[in-house]
Amino acid sequence: MGEEAASQGTASLVRSVEQAKPDTEIGEGPGHLLGLAFPTHGFTAPWRVIHFALKLPRRRGTHAFVTPTRAGIRIVWFIPGLEGTAGYLIGLILLLKGYCLRGVQGIDMPSNWMSLHWGLHPTNVSAIIERARVKTAAWFKGLLAGRRRLGGIIPLLLGIALIPVSLGYLLYGRFFLAKIFFASEKCDGCGLCAKNCPTRSLRMEGGRNPRPYWSFSCESCMRCMGFCPRQAVEASQPLVVLLSFLASVPVGYYLLQWLNRFLPQSAVGNWPLKVINYGYFLLSVYAAYRLFNWLIRVPLLNRLFTYTTLTHYYRRYHEPKTRLKDFKGNGE
Repeated sequence: MGEEAASQGTASLVRSVEQAKPDTEIGEGPGHLLGLAFPTHGFTAPWRVIHFALKLPRRRGTHAFVTPTRAGIRIVWFIPGLEGTAGYLIGLILLLKGYCLRGVQGIDMPSNWMSLHWGLHPTNVSAIIERARVKTAAWFKGLLAGRRRLGGIIPLLLGIALIPVSLGYLLYGRFFLAKIFFASEKCDGCGLCAKNCPTRSLRMEGGRNPRPYWSFSCESCMRCMGFCPRQAVEASQPLVVLLSFLASVPVGYYLLQWLNRFLPQSAVGNWPLKVINYGYFLLSVYAAYRLFNWLIRVPLLNRLFTYTTLTHYYRRYHEPKTRLKDFKGNGE
């Protein structure tokens, strides 16, 4: 989109969320156009993007568009991703802040969810990106020509049907997935993963032998796994099983059975128990991961989890033309 704007002589500024300065960089009025491009998580916008949109300054009449990217796959045929409510959720936030919504369009980019599957073959990556480039250029030309380009209605309807899944991801899934990462013995403690984490969710822990520790704010963007120079970052499937077992204990049910011995059954409603169960979920995942992060420093245990983890055997992936230093750039 930046290249298309430049080809038409339109000045543009491309910023990452980490480097953006919305208060000074977003102009007011119909002569300005704001675009938000971001990945889809759980068939909706990631919390980091929702939070960013909510903090944008109010602008009266500034035009805006939203481009959620979705996990495309190509094996023999192209298999599109599904952005669900991602585009229109952010579009609604922009409308409420006074922006004029001119466009919404989901774009397929190569799926990089290496916690689930290996990195796509370079041939398939190139094919998906080129297909996205052609689609984006055609869509964006119309936008620059002044037309309103609101697409993705069918994905929106499917996303509305999947709202329980999206809410489950925002409330449970993203916290759970944040705690399945660990560093194998290949890790040399360079700290590149922590320095380049877009959500500042990584910190290096340990004095003489620092290792990365993933906090709850991790959005599973896969930057650490994709760019680690030693391919030391792993996402453990055995740990998924252990955390699932611990987090599924129905503490609220057991508490209710105990309280019923002293109080009428109707005295304790469902909501307090749901809050207790949710609190237990977060606490159990945090405590188990803390223990795991300590035990994983034992070489034998580290090797055990490394060699029973599928990501250890996966092909790694990151966007081919992107380098680590690009994340700290000033944009153009």
